[in-house]
Amino acid sequence: MGVERQQRVLVVGRRQEPVDAVTAVLESGGYSVTATLHDDIAVDLASSGEFDALLTDGMTRQERSSLRGEVLRKLPAIKVVQAEGAESVLTLMKQALR
Repeated sequence: MGVERQQRVLVVGRRQEPVDAVTAVLESGGYSVTATLHDDIAVDLASSGEFDALLTDGMTRQERSSLRGEVLRKLPAIKVVQAEGAESVLTLMKQALR
């Protein structure tokens, strides 16, 4: 029996407190999480190819669109999920990573 790989999520937001809350929820759900408040760092991290999903929180439509485009150029297979708060994060992630 093989060991299942932990799914990795890159969380990008604008404010530390909500990003911390989303990170805690995802980690409690068994995800490996890397979080940042900076788009340029997110794009660099995505370039590693080590992430299954990008989750954005607290961003404007324009910010999300720009970041999504840059990340998808680096990692076309990544799933992109938009969250507004920690409450529904696990459900959104499970649906995205089926």
